[in-house]
Amino acid sequence: MVRKEQVLSNDFLVCTKIYEFGKSGEDVWFSKLVKSMNGSPSQSTISKSIDRLFDRGMIDGEWKKVEGRWTRTFKITGEFEGFVQGLYEVTEECE
Repeated sequence: MVRKEQVLSNDFLVCTKIYEFGKSGEDVWFSKLVKSMNGSPSQSTISKSIDRLFDRGMIDGEWKKVEGRWTRTFKITGEFEGFVQGLYEVTEECE
């Protein structure tokens, strides 16, 4: 079976992971995202991907108080939700 990392770019890996959290109703922030991706891609690569996703308008950020600290949470923008949902569904069967 093919792994998601072999099919999707790092930007789309990050994007689909943010979508996955949003789909389950969970907030996601940088450190939670990095931890959930188990070191692949690296922390610096995830940071660069987030910057590009913001630049392309694919994700948006919102400041929320999480565990007593203000944290920037991420979500997929409405314009790209259908696109990212399609990517997620197609690659969901990958290991």
